[in-house]
Amino acid sequence: MIRILPNRSGLAVAAVITVTAAAVAVLAVSTFPGQSASRGVGVPPEVRALVRQAMASTGLISVRNSSDPFSQAPRARGSGVVVRSDGVVITNTGTNRSYDEIFLSLSGDGGSASPSPRYRLRPLLINKEYDLALLRVESDAAGNPIPKSFTFPSIEIGDSRKIKVLEDLFIIGFPEKGGSTATVNSGVVEGKDLLANWIKTDARVIHGNSGGAAVNSEGKLVGIPTKVLSDEQGIDKDGDGFPDDYRRYGAVGFLRPSQLVVEMLAQLDNQKAESHAASAAPKMIEASTLISVRGLVKAAAGGKPIAGALVGLLPLGETSITESSLLTWASTNADGEFKLNRPVPAGRYTIKAKALARQPYTLDIEVGPNSPALIIEMRSLSNH
Repeated sequence: MIRILPNRSGLAVAAVITVTAAAVAVLAVSTFPGQSASRGVGVPPEVRALVRQAMASTGLISVRNSSDPFSQAPRARGSGVVVRSDGVVITNTGTNRSYDEIFLSLSGDGGSASPSPRYRLRPLLINKEYDLALLRVESDAAGNPIPKSFTFPSIEIGDSRKIKVLEDLFIIGFPEKGGSTATVNSGVVEGKDLLANWIKTDARVIHGNSGGAAVNSEGKLVGIPTKVLSDEQGIDKDGDGFPDDYRRYGAVGFLRPSQLVVEMLAQLDNQKAESHAASAAPKMIEASTLISVRGLVKAAAGGKPIAGALVGLLPLGETSITESSLLTWASTNADGEFKLNRPVPAGRYTIKAKALARQPYTLDIEVGPNSPALIIEMRSLSNH
C-alpha cells in the first residue's frame, strides 16, 4: 500500500508516503510543492453536481477477521467504488488482504459513512499485478441477504484511453486521518505511462484514498488511486552521516486506468458465461487458440540478461506505441525473462523492447502454437 521507503543515499529520491498525524495537519491547509491544492473554487456548478453523484458510489472499506472478539468493530482500510448496480465493487487488493470479513459503507452525497448501512463483500476477481480487486455485496453486515430488487448507486465508467494531459481530475475517497467522511480534492492529469498502466496526477492521493475513485469533469470513473511517490531529500542535522529529517519537494499520485476495470468486468462476465455453459451442457471444450508469448532479453555483447527491460507487442508494421496499438506487454525479471501479460491469437506481429542505456529494439515476428521462446538481443547505446 502506501508507506515510506528509507532514503539511504541522502539524495533526492522517489519514496512512497505514509501520512503521519503531523503531516495530515499540514495537508489540511496546504500541499506538497508540485502537488495541487484543491481547485474547487473554479469548478463550474454542473461539474460539482456530477462529482457529488460519483461520491454516492464511493464507500469506505473496513475489515476484520472472524477470529476477532465479537465486540471489536471492523477497521477502516481504504476506499471502494460501486461499478455495477447489483453491488460489484472495485478497490485495491491491499484494502482487503489477509482478512476474511470485508465490509462496504456508502456515504451518499458526501456525508459520513459511519451511520450508513454496512454490507458484507465477497471477493470475485483479483489482479495482483495491478493491485486491483473486484468484490460483490453478498449480504448486510448481519449476514441477511439483500433483496433482489435493491439497486446500489453505481458509477459510470469513462474511457481512460481518451484522457489527455492537463485534463481535470477529482479524487474521491476516505483518507485514514479524515474520519468517516468522504473527501474530495482536485488536480490535473500530469502524464500517462502506457506500458506500466499508470495515470499520473498532481491531485492528493494519500493513505485511505487507495481503491477510491478518480473521476473526470463528467463524473465518470477514469482511474483508481493506488499509490503516491514523493521526491524527498535527507537532511543530516548533526553531521553523523545519517539523515535526521527529510525535506519533500513534490509528489505524484498514480492511478490505475479505468480500462483495467472494464477488462476485469469482462473477464468476470466470461467466467460466468463459461460456468453457465458448462453446467448446461457438460462436455469437452476445445482449448483456446490464444498463445502466451515468452522470451529472454539479453545483451548482444556478452549475453548478460537485462533486467527491467520493457517488451511490447504491436500489430504488424506498427511503428508507434499508443494505448490503441499496444496489444500486450511485460517487464523482464532479474534473469531477463518475460511473459507478455495477455495471450494473443497466432499470427504476425511487431515486437518492441527498450531498456536503460540500450538501443531500442524492433522486430517483426511470427507467433504460433509451436513458436520457441523469443530471444531479444539489445545493443549498448555506446555501440550506436
